[in-house]
Amino acid sequence: MNDMNVVSFQPDDRLFVYAVVYKLVGPDDAEDVTQDALLLAYRARDSFRGDARYRTWLYRIAMTTALGHLRRRRRARVSLVANEEQARLFEHVEDPARSPEHQVGDAQQVELVGRALDQLPPTYRTVLLERVETPEPAVAAKLGISVANVKIRTHRARRQLAQRLAELDRAA
Repeated sequence: MNDMNVVSFQPDDRLFVYAVVYKLVGPDDAEDVTQDALLLAYRARDSFRGDARYRTWLYRIAMTTALGHLRRRRRARVSLVANEEQARLFEHVEDPARSPEHQVGDAQQVELVGRALDQLPPTYRTVLLERVETPEPAVAAKLGISVANVKIRTHRARRQLAQRLAELDRAA
């Protein structure tokens, strides 16, 4: 390795990464995601080849880390549990800072989602419940269907679930 490819972090790199991450994840998670991005950059410092500017390389790492965080957060956002069968699908963590009104609203949403899931055809409900924690190929093998069929059923299940939720919401 030649000396030009050695990455040495500068004090303003942290501010640079924080600014990039802050725009995507907001103030609540910016510190944690910044730390994750800098740790990733430190671990991958030998992969910097010098083809692009250092800041471009660091920007890409920050963006990738922030987008990964958003993706994980979006998956975790589905936290509504209606019954024991669906408990493995959704994990609900109470926020102690939430007001009683919000907690009642959350409980109502849990009930609403549970009723909507119960109204789905069994083939769609099964694939949707399996698909949350399991990759498509594993679901396909478990259910004895093709990966394409898993994708189709998942799409249709999500669409029907959204329709059922809208209908239940209007009725409530």
